[in-house]
Amino acid sequence: MNSAIDFSLFAGQVVKAVATGSLTPQIKFSFGSLHVECFWRLRNREYLLYGKHDPQALFRLADDLSGRTVNLVSHREFPSDLTVEFEEGLCLEVLCSGSETENWQLTRPDGFFLVAGPRGRYTFWEPELVQEEK
Repeated sequence: MNSAIDFSLFAGQVVKAVATGSLTPQIKFSFGSLHVECFWRLRNREYLLYGKHDPQALFRLADDLSGRTVNLVSHREFPSDLTVEFEEGLCLEVLCSGSETENWQLTRPDGFFLVAGPRGRYTFWEPELVQEEK
């Protein structure tokens, strides 16, 4: 079942960079980031293009995602998988695969924090809404 978390502030953001300095990708958006520590794969509407264990996958991911605009983010509650849809039908699927450690974190500087923890469970913090005084 898809979660009811509001990801609308991610739509329209652009991928500014994909850090390839470690074995796990960190994708930096205009306003936030996604750090992936589990299995991931990139696909289009018809094919699986490549995944975490393919040769040169991180470098290909950086080339394919840099400058792309996010259309939609969706989250499945259990086992806390995340899908980021980009323009032209390109999708990054992040699939929980660790039962002992965190799998991925999606954050924004305003306090939005979603982390997929061990065993496919997730924790979510959202920024407090500030009410204007009348």
